Amino acid sequence: MTSKPGVAAVDRAMDILEAFRRGKPVLTLAEIARLTGLYKSTILRLLGSLERYGFVWQRADGSYQLGASLLSFAAVFQDSFDLRQFVDPVLQQLVTETSESATFYIRDGGNQVCLFRVDGRHLVRDYSVRPGARIELNKGAASMTLIAFTDGLRGPLTRESMVSVSVGNVDMEMAALGVPVFGADGALQGAITVSGPSQRFTAEHIAKLSPVVVDAAITLSLRLGASPALLPPVLAA
Repeated sequence: MTSKPGVAAVDRAMDILEAFRRGKPVLTLAEIARLTGLYKSTILRLLGSLERYGFVWQRADGSYQLGASLLSFAAVFQDSFDLRQFVDPVLQQLVTETSESATFYIRDGGNQVCLFRVDGRHLVRDYSVRPGARIELNKGAASMTLIAFTDGLRGPLTRESMVSVSVGNVDMEMAALGVPVFGADGALQGAITVSGPSQRFTAEHIAKLSPVVVDAAITLSLRLGASPALLPPVLAA
């Protein structure tokens, strides 16, 4: 999320584009109005600009679909896409805010793979995993998250449903909190965890960590193309 002020007309145009989904790729004017809450007159003006640049096409029956110009942006994005540039700043911020170790895992078959990692700032911290480590799926927070959300984002989530907690489940001395990260079309991209010694992960500490990690995962998911309509709002300003 960003705290920078936006431009109302651009925000409304983005709302129109966001109204199109895989399950509903063609929309009538009335449907766009219902989904966006905008007046039809406003929508028509914005659609005129979007059509001019090829972002929206009007079909013969008067309904609308996304235009081919968006494909060129997708190609440019793919050319420049580097997952690390999205994940690393989020992990660094998590360590700054929590002082615990922050890790990003992906699933590879029956294994979890540590893709990116930033060590915590506590003298006593989690040293149990390093980038590139491949670990069989187990009862840890990352594994629980990767298993639970294998099918991706298929419906609106609550903040509470996003959190998996493991205290001494794999290593009696270690604990972790895991949250899923999604991308375009709701596909599961991986899991963010914060981890540390079990003795530090009291119920009070977990309660403080949870909203911070959930905010981080939602923010990262939005940057990777997940639908805002299916994710809870970010709490932090």
